[in-house]
Amino acid sequence: MVNNINEVIKSKGYTKKYVCESLGINQCVMSLFIGGVRVPSQDRVKRMAKFLGVKVVDLYPQAKAKRTTIYELN
Repeated sequence: MVNNINEVIKSKGYTKKYVCESLGINQCVMSLFIGGVRVPSQDRVKRMAKFLGVKVVDLYPQAKAKRTTIYELN
């Protein structure tokens, strides 16, 4: 699923390494999330959104446009 995780991280002035260390996510796993190969768990995507100061829909805008959900977008 297409996402804006990398763009949001950059817009906040963070590095992927910093975000991963802060959230306890392996950098390889984060790369899989960013590449759309894997989708984070509901808890993890909510924690990422909260840490980055955005809504889940900001990380996964395509889900809202298609009227599908990524763990009940909020």
